[in-house]
Amino acid sequence: MPGNAVLPAHEGMVITRNLQEWACLFPLDLPFATVERLLGWQTQCDEMICATEVRRLVRRHGQVIRQAEAADVKDLLKRKDLGGLQAQLVPSRDVRRPAAWPEELTEAVEIALEAEDPQPPDGVSACDWERILTARREEVDDIAQLRRLGPEVQPGQIIAATDDVEVRRPEPRGKLYIRTARIATREGFRYLSGRGDDVLNQLYLLLLLCGGPDSWVTLLGDGARWIRNFFAERLTTFVNKELILDWYHLAKKCYEMTSMICYGRKAKAALMGPLISCLWRGQVDDAITQLDAYRSKCRNEQKLDELINYLAARKPYLVNYKDRRARRIYIGSGHAEKACDLIVSRRQKHKGMHWSEETADGLAALKTLVLNNGWDLYWQERKVLPFAVLA
Repeated sequence: MPGNAVLPAHEGMVITRNLQEWACLFPLDLPFATVERLLGWQTQCDEMICATEVRRLVRRHGQVIRQAEAADVKDLLKRKDLGGLQAQLVPSRDVRRPAAWPEELTEAVEIALEAEDPQPPDGVSACDWERILTARREEVDDIAQLRRLGPEVQPGQIIAATDDVEVRRPEPRGKLYIRTARIATREGFRYLSGRGDDVLNQLYLLLLLCGGPDSWVTLLGDGARWIRNFFAERLTTFVNKELILDWYHLAKKCYEMTSMICYGRKAKAALMGPLISCLWRGQVDDAITQLDAYRSKCRNEQKLDELINYLAARKPYLVNYKDRRARRIYIGSGHAEKACDLIVSRRQKHKGMHWSEETADGLAALKTLVLNNGWDLYWQERKVLPFAVLA
């Protein structure tokens, strides 16, 4: 064709950068077939680009992003001194907090707080009331402020939450896992995603850039072995660190296991009540003692031992959740769960869907770029969002 020599290397078709951007942006929320049709309407050419080519572009750009991220992490970790650098984060905004009680209960709460022996009015849970009283003792008197209590990142603290999400492969019973994480400081936050140890390398680097070994690191997760290994092996130089087993996953595990241990709902309720009460207060030994004493009544001793071993292996990471919640300190890995939802689940976990590893990771890489405000940098300046910038 005339002018073919001045074009970049191609296979008979040249796709402009703008079209590639559309082809990578639309699939983050829409099926590939829908993207094909929309791009046809947009360009007024029904055969502009096919769904297969859209997939190729997602995989290709996802691979470019992953390679650039890996190279950036490798180069930064090779440096003996990260002084003068800081993490590239999305600036924080004011947190939107749900009300602790309905607006119409404000007067009843004020009356209850003035009583000699304050008791929660109807409509306010015992846990919320305990948090309100704790805040009141700290001389927080504004009733509007008491309505909107919750955990906050403290100065000098780094909150890191990580998890993985399962995605189906095309093969029967095939599975693949994409790991996600979210790191937050008072200054900002950043989402991470990837396969295998890639996310852990990124997370470790950002912990160094956000404050280093002298910072206060709170790692939240579901207690999976890979998270515990990361905490024990990679964060050895960090002095002020803590790994917290997310309360939701702990309670869920106990609920599921006691269903296989107990005979019927009444027996399960009788065991779960004191068990959850002990764990809520961080009394792991008492919880294990209760389970061991239940051995003569259980229907599945193997599952009973499995639950006991589960609690024993994670004992260092089971805290006094009751006290931490009252003092508005993080006890849940909601940041990681939200990352899994935003980056993977909303797009890739619908009924009947299955994915190749390259396509699933490509979509995750592109979505992470959007969440970290790096989309325009990549498509307009052709640069992948760096992990570090000059302080």
